[in-house]
Parts: sequence; C-alpha cells; structure tokens
Amino acid sequence: MKFEKLSESNGKSRKMFLYGFLMCAVLLIIINMFLTKAKYKVVDSAKLVNSTINYSNADLNVIAMYKNDGHGNETIDTIPKGNYELSNESYCVVGNNKERLTNNISFDKVKVSIDITQKGTKCYLYFNRIFTPEETLANLGIKELPKKGATEFTKIATKEDSGLFSGEDDYGTTYYYRGIVDNNWVKIGEEYWRIIRINGNGTIRLIYNGKTTNATGEETLAKTGVTFNTKCVDNKYVGFMYGTNSTSYEEAHKNEEKSNILTEIENWYINEATGQDLKKYEKYLDGATGFCGDRTKVEGAITDANGTFTNLGFGNSRTMYGAYHRFLDNNDTTHWGNTQNPTFKCGIDPSNKDTLNEEYLKRDLYTTSNEEGIGNGVLRYPIGLITADEVVFAGGFSGTTNDTYWLYTGENYWTMSPEHVWINDKARIFRVGDNGLLGHDYVDNTLGVRPVINLKADTQFEPNGDGSTDHPFTVKLD
Repeated sequence: MKFEKLSESNGKSRKMFLYGFLMCAVLLIIINMFLTKAKYKVVDSAKLVNSTINYSNADLNVIAMYKNDGHGNETIDTIPKGNYELSNESYCVVGNNKERLTNNISFDKVKVSIDITQKGTKCYLYFNRIFTPEETLANLGIKELPKKGATEFTKIATKEDSGLFSGEDDYGTTYYYRGIVDNNWVKIGEEYWRIIRINGNGTIRLIYNGKTTNATGEETLAKTGVTFNTKCVDNKYVGFMYGTNSTSYEEAHKNEEKSNILTEIENWYINEATGQDLKKYEKYLDGATGFCGDRTKVEGAITDANGTFTNLGFGNSRTMYGAYHRFLDNNDTTHWGNTQNPTFKCGIDPSNKDTLNEEYLKRDLYTTSNEEGIGNGVLRYPIGLITADEVVFAGGFSGTTNDTYWLYTGENYWTMSPEHVWINDKARIFRVGDNGLLGHDYVDNTLGVRPVINLKADTQFEPNGDGSTDHPFTVKLD
C-alpha cells in the first residue's frame, strides 16, 4: 500500500475549505433559528404542542399546556392520552385581552384545532381528567351491581325497593342510594356523612350526619332553628340566592343576595364543621359540581280548589315552581297523576319532563366555578343542601310518612327546592319532616339544616371500609 504526503499548499487549501464549510453550516443554523424564532417566539421556555395545531390568519407566540388529574395543574408537552377533556379554563390572550376559548376550538382526543384571528396570540390549554362514576364505585370497593333505575315513584321505598339504583343527571349516569340501606356511611375527620349518590362526573355527594353514626336525633343536624329566609312575602324568597328587585320574574330570581340559610351554612362551614373546620379539608371538595335550587315555574294561569295561580313568579303573585308540579300538582292527571316524577337534572321544564332549559340550568345550578361548562359559579364555598327530588329518589314521598328509609332522622330539616307562593302570599320550600315525609314550610319558619358537599372523584379512602356504621368509607387525609 502506498501513502502520499500532502504538500503544505494542499494542506492549507483543505484547512481553508473545512473552515469555510463550518462557517457556512453555522451561518445556516443561525438563520434557521432566527426564522423559527420569528415564527414561534417561544416565551417562558414553554414548548410547542407535539400534536396538530390548526391556525389561520396569525402566528402563535406560545402554546402552553397543562393537565389536572385532580391534584392541581401540571405542565405537559403533549396532549394527554386517555380519558381527558379540554377544560373551560383554556384561554387565549389576543392583544391585551384574555379570551375564553369557546366556539373557536375543538378537541378530538388526538389533536386540538384553534382558529386564531390576530398575530401575537398566546394560547393556554388545560386538560382535565374525566372520572366515571363506575371508577368511583370501584375506588370505594363497592361490588354490588347497581340496580336499574326505578321507573315509578308511587309510594315510599320499601325493603324490596331498596339498594343502589342508577339514573341520569346533568353530568351522565348517577348511582343513588334508595330505601332501607346502611352501607352509605362516610367519615371525614371526626364527622360522619352519608352518600346521597355518586354523581355522573364521578364525584360523591354527601349529606351531613353529625359526630356519630346515630341515624336519628338532633345531633344529625349541623344547625337547628334556622329560617330559609327571614322575609317571606315575595317570590324571590324561594331562592337560595335572589334578586335585589322583584319587578319581573328575571329580576326576582337573579343571584344577587344570599338567603339566610346560605349565610348560615357558610358560617358553619367556616367556623364549626368537623369540630376542626371543614374548610381545612377544602382540597378534597369539588366546587364545579352543582346544587340545584330549581326555580323553573309553571307557565300560564291555573285555577283549582285553592284559587288561581297566576304563575308570574315575582312580587307576591301566586306561583307554582317546578318541584311542586312534579310532586304535588295532581290536577294534571294526564302528565303527573298520582305518581311522583323526580329528576336529577336541573332546569327541567315543569310542563315537559323531557325538556331541559339551559337558561335555568345556568342560573339555578349553584357552583363555585363552572369548569364543567355548566353552573352559575356564584357560591363562595362548595356547600349546599339536598333537593326535594333527591329525597324522593332516596325513598321519600310527598304527604306520606316514612320512618324506615335512610334519610329519616326524626327531625325536620330544609331542602333547597322551592314549592310555591300561595296562602298569605308567603314563599314555601320543601322539607323532610320529622316523620320522614316530603313536606313544605314557609321560608320564615325555623327548621334544622343538614349541609351537602361533593367529594372529588379521585378522593382516596382508607382500606377495609365497606360503608357500614362499623366500617365507614373513611377519607384518607394528608
């Protein structure tokens, strides 16, 4: 094999060529970086989405993404795989204005498409983990298969009509406890609660039961001697919140002023709950799942043996509200007859149980936020009351005593469901009676209070709980 030595001139030429090549390569890299920066202007080191982003008429400055598995937002680089939804928290900054993404965004589990109309727009996407009620049941260790939903509510719940049933709420399929059950106990700190139902979004709705598992007695109440509202001669006082003015139906039922009972349970929530302060456990509570203060009203005047209901819904006009029509108005035998027609959906049209009014839903579903895309977001704290409909699903019946179903405590306590304005032009609200029936009272009467909360779907429980009084589902606290 023959080796040749390069001449000095050849070596210099080679070196100059290499230097030139390297300089050109560096120059090309710099130009490419400059052009990329001009197009995407990455801010705060946020990475671009590693999925398809469709955009028009604009360049993106930055897209940052976050996911929430129930424990707060975590920065991510790619669209999360699995059961996630794009949250209403997502927004773009257009110019100096923060704009929520509504009609100009779509998410199909693989890619996000955004329609942007101005240069320099910055977008931030939030993805929330979707929990199913079936996952929550499995997390609790509930092995009993839910029964099909009861189709008729013509009487109180009996032993044969007891157990875990399914229905539909504003979020999907819900599983509720009905009748004579003793396996729905939950312990949080030193306080005991009972499961009303697993909501359609997987959260767990609980009603307060005091510091023991005693099912009867005054200690099952958080407060006693509480008026729903201190004033009563006006339609607006059927509201969990109500309007400053009552010159029209819309004005009377705005969410401007707190009812007396809302103020009472807020004070309890802050100062007295669990003997330590339930607010300490707020991170376990869900504020986007709502409490329904259904103020839908019957349309058109109705005359019966008691007089004429004008159904105007404001001032001191005599008015029937939705729950009254579902449970007490037996004049309309073609629609309701002698059967009760409870619903877990908020804002159902009283004249048609299959029609949902979105306007009512947004106004009367009380939430601290509207991350779920529904709810009014007006509550300061994630706490409410049971509804008359939930009482009926649980086994109560209007006008019929029942001392065996699980909501019976031997005490009178409020629901948050308006009934009607009628005798003496006074507002009335449904209540659970001391004999277990679904009854009603004037809002300025004094009854007991059993607050209701929603636990987050990913709440962890201590092992070996079966929901019984001896082994309740016990929340695992940090």
